[in-house]
Amino acid sequence: MKQFLPTLLSLLLLVVGCSKSDSVDPITERSSYLVSNSSSVGKWRLTSLKSGTTNLALTATQSVYTKRYTTDNKFSDTDGLIGTWSMPTADQLVEVFTNFSSGVSVTQVYKINSVTATQLNLTYTVNGTELTAIYTASM
Repeated sequence: MKQFLPTLLSLLLLVVGCSKSDSVDPITERSSYLVSNSSSVGKWRLTSLKSGTTNLALTATQSVYTKRYTTDNKFSDTDGLIGTWSMPTADQLVEVFTNFSSGVSVTQVYKINSVTATQLNLTYTVNGTELTAIYTASM
C-alpha cells in the first residue's frame, strides 16, 4: 500500500499538470454566436441605431429589418441583399454583396463591438458618418 500511494499521487499530478485548457479562439466563439444565436438560426433584428452618441429613431422599414448569417459563410437581409461574410479578426465582420442598381461588388466592413447569444453590436461608416447598429437575436 505504501508503494501504491506515491505512484497514485504522481499519476494524479501528471494528469492535472498536463490537462489542456478549454479556451476557445475568439474568432471561433464570435462566429459561432453570429450563426447560432439564442434564436438558433443566426437571425438578427435591428433594434437600435446611433450616429456617434445620438440615438436615431428607426423608420418603419428599419424596425423590421433583419439579417441572417449561416454556417457556410453566406448572409441575407430583408432588403434582399445576399452575399458572403467573413471574420478576419475577432473584432471585424466583412460582408461582400452585389449592389442592386450598379451590379458592382460591394465590401462592407464592420467593427464588432460585441456579439453574444442575444445581441450583436456593430459600428460602420456610411458616407463619412460613423453608425452603431444594435441587433437582437430574432426568430
